[in-house]
Amino acid sequence: MLAMRNKDKDLENQTEFLFSAALRLCEDWELAGELTQDTLLSALLALRGGEEIADLRGWLLTVLRRRHCDWLRKKYRQPLILVGADFDCPDETDCFDGIAAEEEAEAVRREVAYLSEIYRSITVRHYFCGESVETVAAELGIPSGTVKSRLAGARNEIRKGLNKMQSYTANSSIPQKLYVRNSGQCGMDGEPMSLVRDDDLLTQNLLLHAYEAPVTVTELSRAIGVPAVYIEPVIERLVAEELMKQNGARVYTDFVIYEPKDWVRYISDQKQFATANAEAYCDAVEKAAAALKEAGIANERLKRYLMISVADKGLFDSLLPYVRPQVFPDRPNGGKWIAFGSQYPEDTDADERTEYNLAGERGVQIEEYLGSKDLLLLNYETALSPEGKYDGFGYENYGEMEADLLRLFYLIHKGISPDSVGFTPKMLKNMPLMERCGMVQIENGMPSLLVPCLTHGQYEEFKKIRDAAVNALAAVLTEPMGRFIAARKKKIPAHLKSVPDQKLCMPYMPSPMMFVYEAIERGVQRRDLGYPCPETVVVID
Repeated sequence: MLAMRNKDKDLENQTEFLFSAALRLCEDWELAGELTQDTLLSALLALRGGEEIADLRGWLLTVLRRRHCDWLRKKYRQPLILVGADFDCPDETDCFDGIAAEEEAEAVRREVAYLSEIYRSITVRHYFCGESVETVAAELGIPSGTVKSRLAGARNEIRKGLNKMQSYTANSSIPQKLYVRNSGQCGMDGEPMSLVRDDDLLTQNLLLHAYEAPVTVTELSRAIGVPAVYIEPVIERLVAEELMKQNGARVYTDFVIYEPKDWVRYISDQKQFATANAEAYCDAVEKAAAALKEAGIANERLKRYLMISVADKGLFDSLLPYVRPQVFPDRPNGGKWIAFGSQYPEDTDADERTEYNLAGERGVQIEEYLGSKDLLLLNYETALSPEGKYDGFGYENYGEMEADLLRLFYLIHKGISPDSVGFTPKMLKNMPLMERCGMVQIENGMPSLLVPCLTHGQYEEFKKIRDAAVNALAAVLTEPMGRFIAARKKKIPAHLKSVPDQKLCMPYMPSPMMFVYEAIERGVQRRDLGYPCPETVVVID
């Protein structure tokens, strides 16, 4: 009895070796499992019948090859030809070389490619390179049992995914676009926007697929149809830079994502809100414009900026009694930001989706440049501009672009030749674009600033006047805003805990631009000023 138990144990120890041999033979995961089971059953019956097997592995390999040949004959309807009762072909699989279907081999390779690294590397070494469990364990410095456990986990994942095209999501064949933006202070390299460029569909769709629920790397890999080895570095970067979070073997996108319908769901109600409160807004703006004129810093370009800023900040302040304050956490690389994303079909131009778009207020500050202190550029982007303000500028990083723009504005304002200080030609080549969008004017080859340029003292006066208008507007809007947003908050997945209340309200709040358009219709300012008017202000002493 003990001898039989030892033989059974010897047979059990050959399972992984036999499965590996079967997989190399047929390149079909499911078939390799069936062949392994059939071969082990034949061996078990032989041993129980009293047969002595001196070379167990050799015996198992011979039976395995014969079982594989039997399967090939059935599949391709090949006849069984007997040459003699004692005839034995040393390797009868040779006559079937090239018959194994390429799509089956491709299916195995595909599913192995979707495995996360912890499973994939061991699977390749053991099943495809023929390394024993003991060898893999020794070289990795882990127990043999851990190797076997990971191999079993890999087999389970492959079985679940093998030849199941329905496991792909729409993202694999019809990618979506995800525009990632943020509130707060960007990182030194423009994070988080620089982490998810507008043309980086791979990163965008990983974030989209990991939004609704935490997922494994293998699930992400299958969902978008890209081998895990290519997406693992991307996921690691997103986790390290805090756009994703990791929970054990699963990851998830850690910011709110808005859908196109979110921005238009309550658009009729939002417009009604703006119309109902337009008088208070227009009154606040006109009083502020009169104060700017009295302070000697009034012009139509600055008034345009004032109108947008009062609406933007007045609406925001009216929301504050109903939401918890936003807390901007310290991020890697010097940032303090809260990200949010907007999802669109791949062929959608999100920048033209609505006339009520508003991006900003975005600020760039340079503490010291050529001896001057605290240069400041403030910027909104709206649909009032006939074309994208920065279209064609050739920058991927908004922070870098606007910092270079601010330096150039300083040089123009001070009459300093850019060449004399080694200013970057990357921005200089955009001078025609700046003239076209109304930032500068060029006469006889000499540029001059058109955007409002305030001293620090004038800017402090501007803020004082602007803030008084904001406070007046917020006092009127606070009560109706509470009623408006009470039942209008974005629903997000239950596992997302970091999304502040303000971001849940953001797509459903009235747009500041609705108030600006109300003011335009009431004659506070013409929409077409007769010249391009970028919503930009610079502060330079």
